[in-house]
Amino acid sequence: MLREKPGDDRMLKMKKALTLTAFSLWILFSGFFAPGAFAYYTLNYTLDEGGSRLEFDKNNFSRAITFTAGNDTANNRYEIRQRLDSPLRNRDNPSVTIGDNFMVRGFRGSNRYGDLRIPSGDIVVRNNELVYVSDTAGDSDSFTLVYSIKDASTLTPGYYTGRVILVLNPVSSAASPVTRVVEVYVNIPNDGGNLSVTVAPEEGFSALVLKPSGNAGAGGISARAVVTINGFFNGPFKIMQMLPAPIQSQDGRMLDNSSIVFNIPDASKGVAVSGPVPLSSGMQTVYSSRPDGGADKGFVIVYSLADSLSLPAGNYRSRIQYLLESSGQKMNLGALDIEIRQDRIFEISVTPQEQKYNIEFTNLKPGEGPRTSEVVIGVKSNLGRPYQVVQNVLSEMVNSKGEKIPEEDFTLRTVSVDNTKGVLKATDKIPVGKGGQLLFVSDEDGSSDRFKVVYELVCPDNLAAGSYSSRITYTLAEI
Repeated sequence: MLREKPGDDRMLKMKKALTLTAFSLWILFSGFFAPGAFAYYTLNYTLDEGGSRLEFDKNNFSRAITFTAGNDTANNRYEIRQRLDSPLRNRDNPSVTIGDNFMVRGFRGSNRYGDLRIPSGDIVVRNNELVYVSDTAGDSDSFTLVYSIKDASTLTPGYYTGRVILVLNPVSSAASPVTRVVEVYVNIPNDGGNLSVTVAPEEGFSALVLKPSGNAGAGGISARAVVTINGFFNGPFKIMQMLPAPIQSQDGRMLDNSSIVFNIPDASKGVAVSGPVPLSSGMQTVYSSRPDGGADKGFVIVYSLADSLSLPAGNYRSRIQYLLESSGQKMNLGALDIEIRQDRIFEISVTPQEQKYNIEFTNLKPGEGPRTSEVVIGVKSNLGRPYQVVQNVLSEMVNSKGEKIPEEDFTLRTVSVDNTKGVLKATDKIPVGKGGQLLFVSDEDGSSDRFKVVYELVCPDNLAAGSYSSRITYTLAEI
């Protein structure tokens, strides 16, 4: 039987001590070279009045939430941001939102270590707002935010829903962000009665579309906003509108607000705008109830162009904002897009039509006095650019045998019709020669216009009797 020597026992103990020391150093250096490798974060919240949803109603339009951030590894900083996943939308009319009336403030002193960035005064709930930054040690902490609905009495009554998201983002760690979703529910009562007003485009449209050409399925010469009034109100109210942004085309061309007019043709109980009234960037009353709050169940606001012919071609857009006013308070009813789709118009007409290609003089005799033939030329244009009209003489004034009238005996001159706006280029008689001849240049705006061409023929003494004609066309072109 072998027995351990005293020296061997000491060697064994030294080996165990060295092994334990090496293992401890390995753990120490692993932690030193891989900080945060095992960092673990948490984010939770508690509503101070209980429940799991942020709910507002007439009894309480201010609610507090305490958020708790956990971090199990030292020296791993983090930040917390707030995101607005979706605005607070009216369930029955999604175009109506609470918007800037949804507020938040920080409760000072509720946090212990880090920096609560939300101020102690109310600010609008915004997307990607920096809420909290931890201290350099990344200590676990908690803080309290107070959410509220500002001026609830000015909002459109109804039920609203939305979501607020808090995201913990690690700063000194490769760990994944932690997300918590807070569901938000808001019930805006109507203390003046059970009244609900909606404004929407007519069925089949998502916007107010004006298309002067009136092609099927693409709009028409007028557009209609359908106003529906449900329930009752215990006092007088008004429905108002305004144009908050200019009417502008894709290429930056702006229209005057007076280009669009509106009226309400079918209201009977209240007082409505009955005649064509131009849109305005200021507040306009379009409908007023009776003094006791009595009103039509619904009516239509008809929008149309004041002068479709003078509207330059292009696609124009803007928005019309609607509001309900009662007892000095205004409630948002939402907004509708309005679009004007003006097709290009650039056309010429010749009257009488049969003389578009032929000018004819029949039964001429030698030495006969002057004969005249008149052509009225009309131009319709909405391009907003100048244009010109050119006469093209395709054949000289000849008879069936090819015998022609001398050029100096066949003349033309241009004459104003209905105060022609453009410039006539042949106010004095000029020979009608073969080829092109400039007759007219429009004004700088390229306005639609009309003018007359008077052709005159003098029969020379040596003229062969008979009928003579000339082929003439007219060309309309942009300058």
